[in-house]
Amino acid sequence: MSIETVRDYFRPLGMEDRVREFSVSSATVPLAAEALGCQEAHIAKSME
Repeated sequence: MSIETVRDYFRPLGMEDRVREFSVSSATVPLAAEALGCQEAHIAKSME
């Protein structure tokens, strides 16, 4: 899924500006936590 597809999905909800891109990988929970500078427990694994 492209970043623009994600932004397009959130646009009607007024949330497209909350999508974040990183210069490092955020593909796994540990990498995402490192990229965000937070604890792994604060990372959502799914939006379902």
